[in-house]
Amino acid sequence: MTSVPPRAEKKSNFFLGFLLLPKPKREALSAVYAYCRLIDDIVDEPGSKDEARRQLVFWREEIERLYDGKPGHAVSRGLQKAIADYKIPKDAFLEMIRGCAMDLDGARYETIEDLESYMRGVASSVGIMCVHIFGWTHTPKERMYEFATTFGYAFQLTNIIRDVGADLEIGRVYLPLSEIKEAGYSVDRLVLRDHGYAFDRLMLGQYKRAKGYYARARNLVDFRDRPGLLPAEVMAHVYEGLLDEIKEREFRVLFQKTSLPGYRKLALGFKAWLYCHGL
Repeated sequence: MTSVPPRAEKKSNFFLGFLLLPKPKREALSAVYAYCRLIDDIVDEPGSKDEARRQLVFWREEIERLYDGKPGHAVSRGLQKAIADYKIPKDAFLEMIRGCAMDLDGARYETIEDLESYMRGVASSVGIMCVHIFGWTHTPKERMYEFATTFGYAFQLTNIIRDVGADLEIGRVYLPLSEIKEAGYSVDRLVLRDHGYAFDRLMLGQYKRAKGYYARARNLVDFRDRPGLLPAEVMAHVYEGLLDEIKEREFRVLFQKTSLPGYRKLALGFKAWLYCHGL
């Protein structure tokens, strides 16, 4: 979800869907990608949390200036055409800031509802930006927004499952605390990277939830809009394929990060094309 140089895009699951867009939409998505990458980097890069908060305050104010037609930063100036052409709502940009700011508090999430609030900020907001660029005709706006929100949950929860071990390295635990307890597991055991039956039960629950998000999102879209949403479906097929691979590897996520080879991504991209065209 970001634009910086093309080589950065090529390393992401985003890139395959990006290639399928006409040039004006690619440029708009690149501008959105640049903004999202910048906000994400503010909270993820080492440094003072107070400085990161100061920068996020600047960006809240900068988004207001942008929508008043007076952007001062190169990244926000790069967004002007995309916003004008595709009517991307201001709230989506502000919601991205809200979600990323939650990482600065080192917050842990007691329930899935708490986690979904975080995921709406860091992922679903990007989905709202993207569907405005992709475009739709037949699906009611509220259902399209719910589609973007739910796919955002699916992508972000897939990332959370994949990155359990990597997130521990920076002191972050995104799995809902109530569900850790219900599985007979604990944060202390997670920190010790104890992979036993209770961990598998916890992760299987997250896997099933993510699969439900993917299915629910797809059911929200009028089939006539699917071809235009092909880039989103390419990304969804790749991420869901990654999720299935993690399960196949018995949730070995505490010490390694699962990825898919290029040929698998291409095959999943083709499967997405077939799905979107009703084949």
